[in-house]
Amino acid sequence: MTRYGPFTEVASDGQKGWLTDDYRPIPEHLRRMLGFLDGEKEYTYAIWRGADPESIIGFREPAGDSFIQAAGGSAGITVEVRLPAPDGLSRLYTVGRPESTDGSSVLIPISDKRAVRVGVNEVFTADEAAEIFYKFYLSESVSEPYVLRELDLAQQLSEER
Repeated sequence: MTRYGPFTEVASDGQKGWLTDDYRPIPEHLRRMLGFLDGEKEYTYAIWRGADPESIIGFREPAGDSFIQAAGGSAGITVEVRLPAPDGLSRLYTVGRPESTDGSSVLIPISDKRAVRVGVNEVFTADEAAEIFYKFYLSESVSEPYVLRELDLAQQLSEER
């Protein structure tokens, strides 16, 4: 029996499909996809576990609540992850480096009209973001040295560009 998954990918244009190593190894593919983010035409990329990796269309529905997504362009890339919290509910987090900052922030484009403001310790290169994505692909978690800042979904998380 053919196995397709386990992870689904979606880029800025909304096209979904199985994330596979048919053309290149997964780490290289993730780096390539994140490298396309330019903040002008390509803004976002995400992966999550597909519901049925035995089905060619099993990617259409997620297997659970967890996912990892990136947005950005020339100013850098921000990475968000949705993971189960200790209370069993899923939470959305921004991934960052553990270093303290002076409160400086960067505006990262997520569409033609919107952007998110993140701390300077929450901005990554495509290479760094690909490493975070690959660790998520292997474990569905974000590991050290990275830290997570929970996002308050009751607040407006983006602003006009």
